[in-house]
Amino acid sequence: MSENTRKPRRPFPWYCSSCRRKDLYSAVIPYSVEINHDGRLYTITVPELDVPKCRSCGEIVFDDNANEQISEALRAHLHLLTPEQIRGALKTLGIRQKQLAAYLGVAEATVSRWCTGTLIQSRAMDNLLRAYFGIPEVRTALIGAGQDPNLGAVVTSNPNIRQ
Repeated sequence: MSENTRKPRRPFPWYCSSCRRKDLYSAVIPYSVEINHDGRLYTITVPELDVPKCRSCGEIVFDDNANEQISEALRAHLHLLTPEQIRGALKTLGIRQKQLAAYLGVAEATVSRWCTGTLIQSRAMDNLLRAYFGIPEVRTALIGAGQDPNLGAVVTSNPNIRQ
């Protein structure tokens, strides 16, 4: 979600779970984190992370908004399609999440999570999404369960040759 579409937080101050004081307020801090995505470790920096922070003990609370900011930074760092871009491509092509899921061979819930931003797609799936959205021939070839079982398969008559 972009900054303009984030859910509003309930009013501050909040109670701190660490010191139990009602002293949590919104703070903007620089933040770096190592994130394992798709089997690789990435260092992600958010120069201005808006996060609830306790003025008494310094405790930081990672609420949904803070987590969304970190996810956005990871997507940007990896150059992955955003949920808005995926939803826009679906709308442009006039297809539903259920249809895309069938074409790509993934669960409908997976596509839904990509579209809401609760799941970040792998690099391989991002590449497949880009190919599907951008190349009509890919859309023609990937038609789900009815697709040609020999599509992309190399057939050989010699049993000693491994593919």
